[in-house]
Amino acid sequence: MSLPKKLDYRALFALSDPMALEPYRLRSRLPSDSSRGGLDLDRESQGALQASDPIQFDVTQGSEACDILWTQLVIPTCISARVVRLLQQNDVSGWSTYPVEVLDHNGRLLADYHGFSVTGAICSADYSRSTVVTKPPPAPRGRSYDVYRGLYFDADEWDGSDMFWVGRVRVVVEKVKKIFEQNKVSNVCFTPLPEREIRVRHVRGNS
Repeated sequence: MSLPKKLDYRALFALSDPMALEPYRLRSRLPSDSSRGGLDLDRESQGALQASDPIQFDVTQGSEACDILWTQLVIPTCISARVVRLLQQNDVSGWSTYPVEVLDHNGRLLADYHGFSVTGAICSADYSRSTVVTKPPPAPRGRSYDVYRGLYFDADEWDGSDMFWVGRVRVVVEKVKKIFEQNKVSNVCFTPLPEREIRVRHVRGNS
């Protein structure tokens, strides 16, 4: 696919957790060192692995089953069968699923959930193009802090998929945002890439 060298970043969106209290929040049953045995949820979420057996998740917080269920970790996410159908029916590219079992507070299986992988390109974030903004203290006796505003990347790294990664951020094209909004997909938010913010220390701490 021939890709534009100059991207309209306002037509690209970070797909993320709205951090609402009501939706179920999940915890994986995998041990913290499971990646040593080849079970790496980050790589599974990027489509680099394919689990043969279902990965189990327990509900640990919340009271509502929504279309998208986020976990206590950063990347692993589960989606409903309804979301899978929407992505298939609209020929959305750059995603796949893997088998999961989601168990509610009482240990009962929540049917029709799937692990969600974004399989599009993994692009490197370029924070040299972001703006550093100082934010006020979150509490009266707190300290101010700096954020990078704007998420940018090299267009040559993108494969043109409707869903892809910039660093550890899921990014989608406007088509996906419209599909989700028109069908009222619950428990998700979209932030235009020029408006996305991340604390500077979080970026520098991972570099």
